[in-house]
Amino acid sequence: MKRDFTYWLRWLVLLPGTLLAIIFASFLLHWVLYSTLTGFIEPYPELPERILLPFVAAVIFIWAGAYIAPEHKFKTAIILFGILMFSLGGFVFIVFTNSDWVGGQLYFEGGGIGPIMSVLGAIFGLFYPILRKKRKVAISPADRDTLPG
Repeated sequence: MKRDFTYWLRWLVLLPGTLLAIIFASFLLHWVLYSTLTGFIEPYPELPERILLPFVAAVIFIWAGAYIAPEHKFKTAIILFGILMFSLGGFVFIVFTNSDWVGGQLYFEGGGIGPIMSVLGAIFGLFYPILRKKRKVAISPADRDTLPG
């Protein structure tokens, strides 16, 4: 791969790009849940969004980072998985020790399901591309013509 300006620019915008992707996904998730749930539930319940957002954010963090990276995509996904787990562990530690974070106390909402969903989302975000890649490799080019669709 030629290491020109765009190569280094993609490495430079990796983390900001993943954060922008998470923001976009959170707006999209909120819009879908709000437009779906307000049709038959009043007032709007925030719990489904608080349960699903950590899962979606973890998946998008790893997928977007692996997509933005110009090469070493799986290694990048592993590093992003480690960053996510390290930060999640730090926040869980802060909650369990009743420490202050930026002048306020952190607490689990929804019975602590958020961190669990974040771990599940990170695992899904890390291993789904591997399964998808194996599935693509298992089909030979001659067999692709015979597949429906």
